Order: sequence, then C-alpha cells, then structure tokens
Amino acid sequence: MVTKLSQAVVDRCMEEVGAGKQLYDTQVKGFRVVVGKRSASYKLVTGINDGTGRVVSVMIGRTDEVSLKTARQLATEANVAARRGEDPRRLKSTAPTVREAMERHVATKSLRPTTVDWYRHQTEVHLKKVADMPMDKLDRETCRSLHERLTKDVSPTTANGALRVLKALYNDVARTMDLPPNPVSLAVRMHKDKERDWAVEPKDMAEAWKAIDGIENPVMRAAWATMMLTGLRANDVRNLRWDDIDENGVAFIREPKGGESRAFRLPLPRAVLDEIEALRSWSPWVFPAKSRSGHIESFKRKGGFWLSPHMCRHTYRSFCAMTGVPLEVCMALMNHKGQGVTFRYVTRAALEETMRVQAERVAEAMLAYREMDSALV
Repeated sequence: MVTKLSQAVVDRCMEEVGAGKQLYDTQVKGFRVVVGKRSASYKLVTGINDGTGRVVSVMIGRTDEVSLKTARQLATEANVAARRGEDPRRLKSTAPTVREAMERHVATKSLRPTTVDWYRHQTEVHLKKVADMPMDKLDRETCRSLHERLTKDVSPTTANGALRVLKALYNDVARTMDLPPNPVSLAVRMHKDKERDWAVEPKDMAEAWKAIDGIENPVMRAAWATMMLTGLRANDVRNLRWDDIDENGVAFIREPKGGESRAFRLPLPRAVLDEIEALRSWSPWVFPAKSRSGHIESFKRKGGFWLSPHMCRHTYRSFCAMTGVPLEVCMALMNHKGQGVTFRYVTRAALEETMRVQAERVAEAMLAYREMDSALV
C-alpha cells in the first residue's frame, strides 16, 4: 500500500492496518513501514550499486522507538551509501550511543557508586528505547514522544528525570563533537515539579521524637537521631566511621552528594556525640549492622514509622532558619554549594567554630521537644 506517511499515520498503523501489511513511503524510495502482530517497524529495501545487483533489506527500528523523521533520514543516508556501492547494513555512526555516552560520563566524573548505579538504571530502564541510538540521530520527535510515554506509563517525575539525564549526556558529547542543538531542550516541556513541604512542623516535633525514641534497635535509633540533629543525608550517616570523627567531635564526611570533591568537615553537636558514644564497639563503623557492608544499609520504614531521612534534613533546615542561623553558616552545615562570587571567598576552615556554635544552637532547639508530651504541643 503506497501512502503519504506522516507521524500520525505511523502512530495509528497498528490499529488501522492488518498484520503482515506494508505501508510504502512516497518520499524515500524503498522505505516502508512493516506492520506485525505486536509491533510495527521501519524498513528499507535498496539495491547496492557494486555491479552485483544485490538487493538488501535494512531494518531501521521500531515505530515506537524511532520517529518517522529520524527513520526517513536514516533511510536516505542508507540509499546514498548504497549508490556509492557500500552495504548500508554495515554503516555506523561516529557518534557514541546513549549507553556509550553514559559510560563515558560516569567514567570521567567523581561519582559515588550509588550515583553511577542510578545513571545506569536510568539508561537501561527509562531510556532503554534509545539506549543504542547514536547521539547524532536523536531528534525532537523521539525525545518528545519518549517523555510523553514515560509520563503516561510511569510518572511525570520519572519522565523529567530520565530526559534530564539524556539532556546532560547529549551536552557532554557535544563538548567534543559537532552535534545539532540539543533536541531535549528544544522539544521537551518538563512538567513543573511540585514542591513538597517535607519539614516536620514544630507542633509535630514531640511526636517525631516519640517515633525515633520508640525504635527498638539502639543503632538504628541513634542513626535517626543523628540525621535529625545534623541534617546529614542518609548515605553520609550510613558510611560514617569512627576514624572520621576527630578528638574535637568534628566528623569528616568523605563522599557526600557530589562525590569526593565535595567532602567536608562537620562539628557534631554534643547530644549526637553522647548518643553515638554508647554504640562504640569493635566495628569501624559508627552505625554497624549484620550486613555485607558491615554498616546500616537501609532506612526502610516499618510498623507505621512515618519519618524519612529527607524529612529530617528539611526539618533541620527549617530549625536553622527558626533559630536565626546565618545563611552562609547554614549552607556550610548542610554542605550546600553557594552561588555567586561572594560565597567563593568564604573559607570553611574559618567557619568551623562558628559552625559548632550554631550546630549546638539548632540541636538544643530541636531537643527541647524531645521531653514534651505531644498532646500538649
């Protein structure tokens, strides 16, 4: 069936055309859509100008993975190669595939193993449809349809995250190769992220402490108290070693979010030092566990426990504001990267004593709710 192919026609072909039928394009010679029982694919049949009279079939890709525009472009390039006497089935792009770009990206960055795993998960799961596509073959329609499909099948947040990874990988390749403008930037309208108020309100703080103090496992209980009183991320607490805490009670966080280059020193409040001192044992880990790593590996909530590590961090940030901690000190305590030229002149070492004073101040304000009756707050 010869027809003027359009993206709309291709999208509807599974519903409107029977299995085993082919839709021949009027624009590109030999290009067609082959409709099967479960999927439809783009295909090119062309002769090779090498004197042998050979006719070859080139499978370009599935219609739900490659846009019509991209498929036509690939078919045209294959026809040109065939006229030169080359076998279009053996043509390869010089640009790396999405998967190859991801591997190069993580290999040249100082990333934590968990972050590397996250990049690989995004590529192998959410970007699977384009993982083997060369970067220079990505187009706007492919990126837009991928974002829409992930939004529908998974969630808007997942769709945004996956396409942001694709955008970053494309920009990374574009630093060393001449590529068209980033198709994600041009075609994808990201969903507006809904800001969520994670912080525990003062009226609920007594209940929060009641939940933490109700944890039977003393190691897990101390870990949750540490997250609440320091704002440290879960990964930083899990990986804390006794060797990382000096005689002045300052913890060295070796691999925070952002990698080793973002390592920082954090004065621990006296209440935290007292809490963890009771755990000191033969283990090199501050929060040991019977696990493969030897330390706590998960903060999964059980039995109606309603807090999360992220809530603890947001709560700490709120108490910093409530107690009047200067912004630059708060950012240092939470290891947030400062914006602007002025912040670059701030030396963390010079702030350490100030950080200690403010950390104690915030901890005291939070601990004031620990002995309160939640019904009276």
